[in-house]
Amino acid sequence: MPTEQAPSFAAPDRRQDVRHAAVGAGTNFLAILASLSEAAFHPVAAHLFGTAFYGLYRWGVSCSEPLLRLSPLGTDKGLLRHIASHRVAGEAELEQRSLRTAFWLTLAASLALTALAFLFAGPLAALQGKPEVAIAIRFLAPSLPCSALILVLISATMAAKTMRYNLLVRGITQPLSLLLLAVLLGTLFPTLVGLCAAHLLAVALTAALAFWAAARVFRAMPLARALWPASAPGGTAPNSAPFFHGEMVRFSIPMGISEFLNSILQRTDIILIAFFAGPETLGVYAGAEALSRVASNIRYAFDPVASPVLSESLRQKDMGRLRYNLRLMTRWTTIITVPLLLAMIVFRNELLRLFPQAFLAAGPVLVVLLFGHLVNGTLGLTGWVIAMAGRSRLVLLNNLVSASVNVVLCCLLIPRMGLLGAALSSASSVALLQTLQLVEVALLYRVHPFSRGFFKAVAAGAVVLLLAEFAVGALDLPTLASLMLRAFVILAGYGLILVALGLGAEERELVRKSWRKVFGRLLP
Repeated sequence: MPTEQAPSFAAPDRRQDVRHAAVGAGTNFLAILASLSEAAFHPVAAHLFGTAFYGLYRWGVSCSEPLLRLSPLGTDKGLLRHIASHRVAGEAELEQRSLRTAFWLTLAASLALTALAFLFAGPLAALQGKPEVAIAIRFLAPSLPCSALILVLISATMAAKTMRYNLLVRGITQPLSLLLLAVLLGTLFPTLVGLCAAHLLAVALTAALAFWAAARVFRAMPLARALWPASAPGGTAPNSAPFFHGEMVRFSIPMGISEFLNSILQRTDIILIAFFAGPETLGVYAGAEALSRVASNIRYAFDPVASPVLSESLRQKDMGRLRYNLRLMTRWTTIITVPLLLAMIVFRNELLRLFPQAFLAAGPVLVVLLFGHLVNGTLGLTGWVIAMAGRSRLVLLNNLVSASVNVVLCCLLIPRMGLLGAALSSASSVALLQTLQLVEVALLYRVHPFSRGFFKAVAAGAVVLLLAEFAVGALDLPTLASLMLRAFVILAGYGLILVALGLGAEERELVRKSWRKVFGRLLP
């Protein structure tokens, strides 16, 4: 929908929802493909800067990640709920207030957390007996305000159902600039400071582009006027309406704490490994963990697509639309995630060979992490029902329970099982979080994400995994022939099994339209 036109507040029908899901997720999927340069960044950085410096950098990023998730105070999620809700109800002034609240709260919180990171970098380094830790944290801390504002501004554009700027800003600019700057500084200054500087410069460049993108999307509501009403033409004073959006603040704060806990859930393994092992071991685990995250990227492409639709459905109390979209998008997420995860499991050693030789030992660790991301990637959209319904305190409770379990498991398993124990702790806590959300959504709203298409995708994946991993592995084939056969089994086999089991009506229609668009232009 062009941003300069007044939005239509009529409830979309299922055909419009399917189109939004296909176009929005397709655009975000392109962002994921473009962001593969970030996946390339990790082995490049490990080679150019060394495993030890790469491990310390990743440890610094892992420590900064919870602060980054806390910086927006949940307003990035609040925008996805409130902008969509206010637009469907025609509440333009509340939409402006939502954006204003998110911007100023994020800026204030991120600056305060940056100062906090500087303050505690020294004591944390002394606790570990590693002075380099303070260097990593202090050089990465200034990126917090820029990174937090990127999250908020791009969330605002996606809440307005405009996905292309996410592709441009976070999909292309941020990872590509990080890769290019890492190559440049890794060649000239292959130090920990050089690696952190590459990160900081890439984030600053991306933040500037995010401001431009938000200004483009909210043309009908000039960004400067939305952020500060007194900037209206003529310098007129703001009206008597509240400056902040009180309801959004009450919703967002628990979401922000939940994001903080969720980041601890995702980073506890890396943070605690630093206390039990050296930088090289930390670097090996961090590389495997970074690779495994690719498996969840498909779901992340659907998050900003699903959340506004779920928010609209809940605002209009249309449970039929809520159920339909949750199942549709979960099915599509699963259909795409399963073959990606299969390929990463089957070709795990080839992927780890992109890193220095020591990373090959992380094969079993990568497999365990991937199964955790499979659960997160296929079932994670369910949590958005709770969030978009405004139950941010329940989201907070779920993340508190899961994060606590992860910390306990890491403390128990890492000393006994090493890196594999860290991976098992992470995967188990993710599975617990998704289970809690599934049960709560079923009890509170009488909906669930499961459909025949979901189980067909899982069944097709299980068959293909057995064929590619064990059947082909049992054949005595040359390495190249074995790799090509496994790739064929994953791609062709998965697709053929899905077709044999039967595609859903939406998938058949999508295939027909895609076929016409591609071959209709090629053939007269």
